[in-house]
Amino acid sequence: MSDLERLAAELEQHPDYRVLRRLVPREHFVTADGRRLKHALVVDVETTGTEFANDVIIELGLVRFTYDMDTGQPVEVVAAESLLEDPGRPLPAEIIELTRITDDMVRGQRIPDDRVRALLDGVVLVLAHNASFDRPFVERRLPMFRDVHWACTQRDIDWRALGVGSHSLEFLTYRHLRAFFDGHRAVDDCRATLELLATPTADGTLPLRVLLENTRVKRSRVCAVHSPFETKDVLRARGYRWSGNDGTPPKTWCREIPSTDVEAEVAWLREHVYTNGRGAQPSVEAVDLKRRWA
Repeated sequence: MSDLERLAAELEQHPDYRVLRRLVPREHFVTADGRRLKHALVVDVETTGTEFANDVIIELGLVRFTYDMDTGQPVEVVAAESLLEDPGRPLPAEIIELTRITDDMVRGQRIPDDRVRALLDGVVLVLAHNASFDRPFVERRLPMFRDVHWACTQRDIDWRALGVGSHSLEFLTYRHLRAFFDGHRAVDDCRATLELLATPTADGTLPLRVLLENTRVKRSRVCAVHSPFETKDVLRARGYRWSGNDGTPPKTWCREIPSTDVEAEVAWLREHVYTNGRGAQPSVEAVDLKRRWA
């Protein structure tokens, strides 16, 4: 044991200190002997900014892995790649500071479509931490991602129920893995995401298994059409998000829930939102599981 490791071990025994170690991503998680395997792909993007209408991808991270289809246990990393792309304009200073990606690094670079297609071939599920951000950027640049199922490792797992109070990737890595990593490079974020999914909680719950179970549930989108303005905070606290960009329906508060919960949700809206007696009704529509997070 090195002197530094000995010091870290000593600090860990003291109630006033918590020790974080650098995350060392694994290539192998368990042996594949006798397991029925499926392939999944973790994706992450770095972009010129956060506005979908104006910004573009500058880095695409991809980690393809196999998992046990019966248990949800990740088995092995098949490939991990970081692909850069020239946005055709200088990078904003704040993006360079955040990602450490420079104009020189992306100049003349282009994401190779054929390589991405090969990594996507045979994949049954694409995963992203905050898929509602990553998927639109990825689909616009690489339409091949339109016809596969997506899941969100941030929102398709109830991390609070698993004992973690925040669902940001850095915080989850700290609390769940007791580790840190150099974030905001796409493939590093993908690696950290996979480690989160592959590491059981204290009670033995495997996050990837939870996510897989949740993505198989039939879901409905409930929208509080014509909800009174003064109910916005109540809706937000309930988990509704403002939806005004996809036109289905426009400019209203919406929430995606299991279809079995629709009746109870409509009753809640009538009690807490539609209280003025004017006859307004929420809209309910089935969710196409292939279009989630699009």
